[in-house]
Amino acid sequence: MTTTNIKKPQTGSRLLLRRKLAVIAIILVTFIFLLLFNLGSYLFLNRMGGFLEAGLDARLDATAAAALDILETEINDLQNVTEQSLLRLRLERLRNRYDLEAVYIIDTDLQVIIDSRPELETISRGYLREDSAAFRQVDEGEIVTSVLHTVAGNHFKNVYAQLFDFYGNSAILVLEASAGYFNAITFFRKGLYLGTLASIILLGLLVFFLSWATKLLIKTDVELQQSQRLAAMGQMAATVAHEIRNPLGIIKSAGDVLREKYQKPEQPDEMWDFINEETGRLNRLVNNFLSFSREPQLHLAVHDLQQLVQEAINSFNAEKLGETHVVFKPAAKELPVNCDRDMLHRVLMNLLINARQAVTGGNAAITITIGRENSKGKSFAVVEISDNGTGISGNPEEIFNPFFTTKTQGTGLGLAVSRNIIEKHGGKISAANNNGPGATIRFTVPAK
Repeated sequence: MTTTNIKKPQTGSRLLLRRKLAVIAIILVTFIFLLLFNLGSYLFLNRMGGFLEAGLDARLDATAAAALDILETEINDLQNVTEQSLLRLRLERLRNRYDLEAVYIIDTDLQVIIDSRPELETISRGYLREDSAAFRQVDEGEIVTSVLHTVAGNHFKNVYAQLFDFYGNSAILVLEASAGYFNAITFFRKGLYLGTLASIILLGLLVFFLSWATKLLIKTDVELQQSQRLAAMGQMAATVAHEIRNPLGIIKSAGDVLREKYQKPEQPDEMWDFINEETGRLNRLVNNFLSFSREPQLHLAVHDLQQLVQEAINSFNAEKLGETHVVFKPAAKELPVNCDRDMLHRVLMNLLINARQAVTGGNAAITITIGRENSKGKSFAVVEISDNGTGISGNPEEIFNPFFTTKTQGTGLGLAVSRNIIEKHGGKISAANNNGPGATIRFTVPAK
């Protein structure tokens, strides 16, 4: 004996879990990539800034050493005014030779004694006090570069070196060099911050999109599997219905023959009525199965909706389904619709019977209201059927799903067939609970 392994279709929850794991993996990979990219860019800019600053420090140290060699051999007296004028010229030559922003000499109180440009001697240089630690090292005979200064958006660095004249008077030589390329680094760093913010926003959008796409995919897969199951059930139902219809007709005919033959007029027996009622009920079930299993074929013509509703009410009252009071609220004038008369009659009967069955005991009150509305440039006729029952538990839209029923009897196909017919007409059908007792089913069909 051979066995065949049947691969079971994945359930929605398992499929959803797999999709979620895939989405989480994509998000994590994207997050790690963006994190490493931004972190790497930040570290690169810092390293580049460090290299550039170290190169500038080395250049300033060498320049300061060369300047000391030149000046100390030419300075006689720092206190002499005539000597100061000559020294200013030497400082200007140094500034031009080494492409410096400023060259000046300060005393131990950080006051400018001589500047290569006289107009700058009176300018306050408060940033010098930030380098107090550097000045202590200068007093020990070292050449010291300052930290990177930023004033009014301009980057520059200083180098300090102790200077002596012929008489042993000391001062501090200051060489100031521009570090304008740090503006580019600052610009790129700001760009990196903006890029990081944009990356976070894009990552959030990616998470939202992937989550939405995953849910949509899961919903589509579940609906596809449900459609496949319903298609298989529809085929089975059609086959069974065809097999039942012929014996059912024979049973009804046989019942009618036996009734005429054996029932005595003076002794009526309600058992014969039961045969007709039950065969009629089974015949309606068979028709529902057949209608569900095949696409509705419409024969469209223009009819007055108010007349169709009134005819359905008359047919419903003839069924005598308990004590039912139907209130009809027609439109102000005729409401012509392009519809299949028999199909729409069937929908109305299904909805009236459903409304009556929703009432548990007591008198059922059903209200039918019709009107007109416009949507997206088109005119639609609107029919609302309300009852005074217990309402719909759970999601009201589920009552239109095939085989869904909360009743002890019935197949749950009546409302599903009604939805197919209405949608085939180009309309929509929906259900909602009332603010008070009961529920309302509302459908639309195109109107003239």
